[in-house]
Amino acid sequence: MMKTISVFVVLSLLVLPIFTSTIIASYPIKSDYESENSGLMDSPWPMFRHDVHHTGRSPYGKDGCTGMLKWKLKIGECCIFSSPIVDNDGTIYIGVGKTFYAIYPNGTIKWKVKLGGNVDFSAAISKDGTIYVPADDWSLYAITLNGTIKWRCRLGDAPSGDPLVDKNGIIYIGTLDPLVANGKFHAIYPNGTIKWNINLDGCSSAVIYNDTIYVDCCREGRLYAICADNGTIKWDKWEGTVNKLSSGPSVDDKGTIYYGSYGNGYLYAFYPNGTLKWKYRIGATHMSPVISENGTFYIATYKEHNDYLYAFNPDGTLLWKCKVPATIGLMVDKNGIIYGCGIYCIYAVNPNGTIRWKWKINDYILTHPAMGRDGTLYVAAWDGYLYAIEPRDAADLRITAFYCGLTVGHFKIKVKNVGVFPAHNISCKVKLNGKWYTTIVPKIDVNEEKIVKIGWIYRPILHNPFGACLEEIRVEADGANHDILLEGSIVWYMMIIGPIILPEDIKSLFPSTWRWIPAEEI
Repeated sequence: MMKTISVFVVLSLLVLPIFTSTIIASYPIKSDYESENSGLMDSPWPMFRHDVHHTGRSPYGKDGCTGMLKWKLKIGECCIFSSPIVDNDGTIYIGVGKTFYAIYPNGTIKWKVKLGGNVDFSAAISKDGTIYVPADDWSLYAITLNGTIKWRCRLGDAPSGDPLVDKNGIIYIGTLDPLVANGKFHAIYPNGTIKWNINLDGCSSAVIYNDTIYVDCCREGRLYAICADNGTIKWDKWEGTVNKLSSGPSVDDKGTIYYGSYGNGYLYAFYPNGTLKWKYRIGATHMSPVISENGTFYIATYKEHNDYLYAFNPDGTLLWKCKVPATIGLMVDKNGIIYGCGIYCIYAVNPNGTIRWKWKINDYILTHPAMGRDGTLYVAAWDGYLYAIEPRDAADLRITAFYCGLTVGHFKIKVKNVGVFPAHNISCKVKLNGKWYTTIVPKIDVNEEKIVKIGWIYRPILHNPFGACLEEIRVEADGANHDILLEGSIVWYMMIIGPIILPEDIKSLFPSTWRWIPAEEI
């Protein structure tokens, strides 16, 4: 009997550690967030999506009922793809074409340096002040804070994601070979020499958690977990997107990995061991969630119509969804305000899912926002400008409706001031066949809505009455957030005979169809 008990005790002592380790391994080990980000400069926005977890979460923020233009700076002719980053002095860094810029917080250029290829991804700043910049001459550049190139590491193919810097200063970046799918995922020492690389073609921007790198490979449509030390692949999982570059995964402080799929429209949540925690169908998206301090996370779709911003609990419970423009980039500030880069606007959403404000431009915004220490948002757009948008209290003008029916010599719109201060000398204008027509409104008070007639518009009777093209409607005033309708390539065709104006639609000949069209339907 004693011998049997002794054998049982010995077996228990042998098995228990294995059993215990299995239990412990099944639970995520909480990340030391500060330590994992210690390889980055301690600055307001040192890398793409702020940190090595891609939380998109700023420790700063500023109150204000609306967004106001602080400044804008022309840095390119068009098509800015890279997103800005910010150092501890407030200097903003961004690339466009083959030029990499350092820009003071007041919107003036500090320095610029020419590289050998186009800069289509964000840079990252290490704690020693080295800026790592990928360029499509198949290189990663290391640049000092004064604009001097320290070294250039040849990657073998064009970069396919933004650089990641771990706590030891190792830089991780993927490449894409469009011809023979021979791209690699690299680990690079801070001196520019290769630590290791593995054959993964078209890797996104990566995240790191407890010395494991998570990255998706667009060529294969799979999410990979990679050992940061030696590049060994721990596991891989199908994530539903092939040949679509994305902003990559994000990870929360408990190790759950999130990935939004453009291909099948699912938001995935994976445990650190690669098993599926849950998935939720939201629609096509180019991003993964940004994660607030309380664990609520946000993700938006990109379909160019009928798009939404979603808020989830970590268990996959949908908290709310809010209709927004098609969105590429998101961030969240210390107050829980969510900021998004829509196709034609920067927008802010309250933590309860209501729209706070929109600041519009008439071109694409296909980058991610960054935030400075004072709460200023930095956003780049396809019009070649870098914008600094400041949340603050001001007048906020909104075009609430457009009259679709017969008018004589003018267009009619409704304009409302939804801000907290009156707006003065408001310029209300329409662009018709390339020509602007303007009406000035002396004042619109807080919460006041006015019907505004814009014109005098007259087209000679002998001219073709069809094909008049209404291209844009705009309202703006000093000290106020402006508004734009028909932004982008959207146009309305009008029939104009002398001063008689009608939409170019046979139904518009009947008075029973004349009506005010709400702005959200345009």
